[in-house]
Amino acid sequence: MQINVLHMAHFVIRYGVEKQLLNYFDFVKKTPNDIKHHVCALRLSAEMREELQRLDIPFTVNRLWPWNLPAFSHFVKENNIHILHVYNQLRFPFRSRILPKLAGVPLVIEHERGMVWNTSTTPMMKLTNRLVAANICNSHAAQIMLEKKCGISAKVIYNGVVNPEETIEDEWQLKTHLRISPDTPIVGFVGRLNNPKGAEAFIRMIPLVCHAIPQAQFVVVGDGPMRDYLEQEAQDLGIAENVNFLGYQAGAFQLMKQMDVVIVPSFREAFGNVAVEAALAKKPVIASNVDGLAEVVVDGETGFLIDCNEPILSRLKGLNRLPEAVVDGRTHEIRPPFLPNTKMLAEKVIACLQDPQMAATLGNQAYVRANSVFSFERYCNDLDNLYRELVMANQF
Repeated sequence: MQINVLHMAHFVIRYGVEKQLLNYFDFVKKTPNDIKHHVCALRLSAEMREELQRLDIPFTVNRLWPWNLPAFSHFVKENNIHILHVYNQLRFPFRSRILPKLAGVPLVIEHERGMVWNTSTTPMMKLTNRLVAANICNSHAAQIMLEKKCGISAKVIYNGVVNPEETIEDEWQLKTHLRISPDTPIVGFVGRLNNPKGAEAFIRMIPLVCHAIPQAQFVVVGDGPMRDYLEQEAQDLGIAENVNFLGYQAGAFQLMKQMDVVIVPSFREAFGNVAVEAALAKKPVIASNVDGLAEVVVDGETGFLIDCNEPILSRLKGLNRLPEAVVDGRTHEIRPPFLPNTKMLAEKVIACLQDPQMAATLGNQAYVRANSVFSFERYCNDLDNLYRELVMANQF
């Protein structure tokens, strides 16, 4: 039988959930099977509308407020939907659980990809947990948070990351752009400049590395509300000439291929796609020992994990709310959030830059593991098998 799945998410920019879903639909279009996909967009940009049309995905735009229920119910019945797959809607059980059931959706899957860190359990959530056929999440850290905070048992399906080698991107010659010599080492940060990504730890680490390796250059790829603060911090620390803020770059993977080390200093990270992408670029990753990053990076084998014990900047306007707790990568216990230790971070960067052979070995091992554990084909197969298991168990 054909299984009809309806995916509910915001479709505004090609980032995070939207990027993962569009890649999934691309994969499905190339390898069709017994599962047909549909979309309920809580919000839909013109760009995402064009993408869904290109991929031949039937869609409806519906915020799923109570007054939107008739239109949603009509779409469900018209397309004979068996499964509603909801992304990051844990805080909205009325929208993700109750209204879909009233609309006639037989099965609901809730997919947690990072929202639980800033979610509190509510009576409505507890009362409606039984309406969910399956909960899935993208790391064991998320699994722990769901269990501890919400009393929800979830199945772990790691994110799949499309190997950028399979995509065509114009290669930007980073060292030429920065006007530095070919043998100058480059240390990079890639990510949105908001507080969960820990970019201030990256900046504070730089003077320590420059003391040992004065010629080292550092690049920040990404933009966000912390950029002005970080640029001023670089000025105050006297390292402005060593730091290059490149803003958002669509071809970030090509830039990572030209770095020597990639730093992921997040204080909260459900999974860590950028760490996988760096591994696919065959680069060692030095990351915070927290949450899903401790599952992506194998300490001493594919990079290094840094314990977190330094305070977080939290007073700038426009920043994400700090979570009450995160999962410690070493103990797997819940603890308050902290930034990675700056001194330890610098020591591992220096070690990689002073021993290129070791860094290359770490990068090659990271590449092998990423292609095995975090392949996009594995992710798609895991999801498809879950859909089939649920339908078979409920005897459609």
